[in-house]
Amino acid sequence: MESFRWRNRVPRVVALPLVFALGAVLAMGLRGSAGQKNAQPPVQPPNEAIQQQSAFEQVADRMRPCVVFIQSRQAVSAPVRQDQDNGDDNNNPFNFSFPFQNAPGQRFHFSVPNMPQFPRHSEASGSGVIVRSDGYILTNDHVVQGADRVTVTLRDGRKFAGRVLRDYRSDLAVIKIDASGLPAAQLADSNKCKVGQWAIAFGSPFGLSDTMTVGVVSSLNREQQIGEGNELRFYPRLIQTDASINPGNSGGPLVDIWGRVIGINVAIESPSGGNVGIGFTIPSNTAEYVMDQLIANGKVVRGYLGLAPQTLSYEQQQKYGVKEGALVASVEDNTPASRAGFQVEDVITKFDGQPVSDDASFRDMVARTKPGSNVEVVVRRNGVSRTLQVTVGTAPSLEVAEAPGPNREQPATPRRAAKLGVSIADVTDQALRDQYKLGPDVTSGAVITDVMQGGPAADAGVAAGDVVVRLNERPVRSAASLLEVVSGLQPDTTVSAVIRRGKQTLLVQLNIE
Repeated sequence: MESFRWRNRVPRVVALPLVFALGAVLAMGLRGSAGQKNAQPPVQPPNEAIQQQSAFEQVADRMRPCVVFIQSRQAVSAPVRQDQDNGDDNNNPFNFSFPFQNAPGQRFHFSVPNMPQFPRHSEASGSGVIVRSDGYILTNDHVVQGADRVTVTLRDGRKFAGRVLRDYRSDLAVIKIDASGLPAAQLADSNKCKVGQWAIAFGSPFGLSDTMTVGVVSSLNREQQIGEGNELRFYPRLIQTDASINPGNSGGPLVDIWGRVIGINVAIESPSGGNVGIGFTIPSNTAEYVMDQLIANGKVVRGYLGLAPQTLSYEQQQKYGVKEGALVASVEDNTPASRAGFQVEDVITKFDGQPVSDDASFRDMVARTKPGSNVEVVVRRNGVSRTLQVTVGTAPSLEVAEAPGPNREQPATPRRAAKLGVSIADVTDQALRDQYKLGPDVTSGAVITDVMQGGPAADAGVAAGDVVVRLNERPVRSAASLLEVVSGLQPDTTVSAVIRRGKQTLLVQLNIE
C-alpha cells in the first residue's frame, strides 16, 4: 500500500515548481490576450466591403435622428373579451397586412359586473419620419386612424402630443408636433428608383425603436387592394422591397444609399404576419404631393374623370396598335368621362399634352389636375386617334357599392352559355330588371343570372346582374344574339366583353377554354 501511495502522489518538492510554472504561463497568456485589442484584425476585408459598410453607417447616422416612434390611442366602445388580443392581425383573412404594432401591455381588458364602467382604450404603435424641421412628420393613415390621442417619441427620448392631418385614399397622414430645429429627412425622386438598388428601412418593428434593415428594391409599380368593405384601400403604384418590414414599421421611411427617402412603408404580404421578404412602400413623390396639400389646405383635393384605366398587356398592345397607354376598362354614367364621350376599349395615349405610359401614370396625372380644368385627351379608338375635351371634376368620397335588391316576381328561365360559364336572359324581363336594379338606359343586351365557378366569366370577375352589351367586338342585343356570338368562339382564345354594371360600363377579358 505504501508503494501504491507513492506512485500516485507527486512529491511536494516537484509540485510547487509546477504550480509556479503554470501560473507564469497563464499570466503570459492573459497579457497576450489583453494586448490583442490593438493587434491586427484576423481578416482584412477588401476595400469595396469596407466602403460599403461605411456607406450604410453614414445612412444610419443621417436617418436615425429623423425617425420617430408613434403611439396612437383609441377609445373602445364595445366590451373586449379577456382572451382577445385587441387588434391582433392573426385573424386577418388576407395575406396582406398593415405592419403596425399593438402597444405592449394592452393584451387583456377586464369587465367587472356591477362596477362603474370607465372608458376603455386600445393602443397601437407605428413609425414616422420627420420631413420638416418645424415639426411635421409623415406616417401612414392607418397608424393614426380613429385615434383620440397621438404621442410622438423622438430618438433623444422627448415626447410630444401630435395633431393629425389625414388622407384616407392614399393611406398617408401628417402629424404636427410643437417643436423646432428638428433633423429632417430629404425626399428623393421616386420616379428614378430602379429595381436592384439598395433599399434601407427604418422604424420600430415590434416596438423595437431605432431599427434599421437592409435590402433592395424588388419591383416597381405594384398595384394592390388591401382590406375589405369600408376599410378597402387601393394602392396604384407601390415600391416592393425585401428589406425586413414587420409590425411596427408602418409609416417609417424606406431610403436609398444616399440617405434620401424613397417611400413610406405601408404593408407586407405574409401568411404569418411577420416578414417573409415582401414589403411595400408608398413612393416618395406621392407622399410629398399629399403632404404638401395636407399642410397647406388640411385636405387633399384630387381631379376626377369617372373612368377606370388598365395597363395594356402585350396582346392588347397588338390588338389596339399601340405600344403604351391606358386602356379604358369602365366608364361611369353622369361623370366627366361619360359627358366627354369616353368609351370602354379607348386607349388613352396623351393627357393634357403629356404621354401616358400606363394606368398608374394616367391616374397620377388626373389626380394632380385641378378640378374645373379643361383638358385635351388623345385616345386611340378603332385604329384612329381622336381628341376629346374633358372638364376635370372633383374626386368623390369613397363609398361601398349597394348590393342588388331582392326578387319581386319569378323571372323567366335562363339560358346557358357554356363556353362562357354563365346563364343569361333578356334584359326586357321585368323580374330581372327589378332584381338587379337595371336602369332605364339599359334597353338591350343579355343579363347574367348565374356564373359558374371556375369558368371563364368567373375568372374574369363577371357577376350576376352584369349586362353583356358587346362580345368579341359584336353588339349583343338579347340572350339569343349573345348565344349566336358565343357559338363562333374558338377554344384557347381571349375575347373582350363590354358589360354594364350599375352605373358603369366595363371591359373584361374572357379566356375561352
